Amino acid sequence: MTALQLALGFVVTLGATFPLRWLALRVGILDHPGPRKAHSKPVPYLGGLAVLAGAGAALLAFGPGNALPFALMALVCILGLFDDIWHARVATKLVAEVSVALAAAGLGFVWQLTDSVFINTALSVVWMVGITNSFNLLDNMDGLASTVATASLLAMALIVPATAPLAAPLAAAAAGFLVVNRPPARMYLGDAGSLTVGFGAALVSITAANTAHGLHSLVLLAAPVAVPVFDTSLVIVSRVLAGRPVQLGGRDHFSHRLLQLGWSRPLVLLAALAVSGTASTIGYLAVLYPGTEAWLAVPIAVLLVGGWLRLLKIDPYTAEVKFTPEVLSDEAPSQPQADAPRETRKPAR
Repeated sequence: MTALQLALGFVVTLGATFPLRWLALRVGILDHPGPRKAHSKPVPYLGGLAVLAGAGAALLAFGPGNALPFALMALVCILGLFDDIWHARVATKLVAEVSVALAAAGLGFVWQLTDSVFINTALSVVWMVGITNSFNLLDNMDGLASTVATASLLAMALIVPATAPLAAPLAAAAAGFLVVNRPPARMYLGDAGSLTVGFGAALVSITAANTAHGLHSLVLLAAPVAVPVFDTSLVIVSRVLAGRPVQLGGRDHFSHRLLQLGWSRPLVLLAALAVSGTASTIGYLAVLYPGTEAWLAVPIAVLLVGGWLRLLKIDPYTAEVKFTPEVLSDEAPSQPQADAPRETRKPAR
């Protein structure tokens, strides 16, 4: 990982956002306001193409061997772009994601957990598809997915240098996009961006996991994607306990719960950074094993679980009906209370 590589990914992404934003506004590739959405004016998509351009520039300029992983991320981006414009069916998206994950496994992105090639491949495909969609669900507030991706991937590149060739360009691209995605967002990642970043993060996590064995391998697998796993598991358990369909969108993500408690959006982003930093610390301690300091990861992990349980106790469903979008007069759209979750930004299927 070099400073030049990070700078290239950042600058190319940021530079690409302006023409792509203009194009999205011009041709109408927008996230329109709706009954369950927080923004009052259309917000352009195509942020995913900017992220792909920046990550691709940094990947290919400094590591030609990354062409195949980049091609797979491009396929995921195309899938997300199709969904942003034409709203792909869930089954179609799932088949496409599994196909790309199988191709990634064929390139060697397989978690070496057991002696069985079949089990390892199957677990890796499930993991890649799950993490890809977890980042998609995490993209439910201005700047949230971009912030988490920047922090967690950059930390992993430093903690496990073997991941740097892929993690650093993705982190730089996410940081470049954050300039226009921070609250109030002037552009959205869209599924094209959140799925691409999620898929890339899944590849990074598998690479990190394969540098260790046993429980430490599992810790390194989870560390780069701890925040989306934290959020997705919270939402799934919450909906199951409330008797709500898991696939139904809602304002029940961890960001919405913190906003319900009165936190500001910048403070929520800081909380996401804190969770990402905590998970990265656990990953760093796992690398130090068998040193005795590695055991410090246990109480830190307990703190994360405690925070997860505390958020689970908050009932987001009674507050959901009280939400009313605020009408703003300035040009930039804003999400005053909490942003609509990504899965509710599209017509119900």
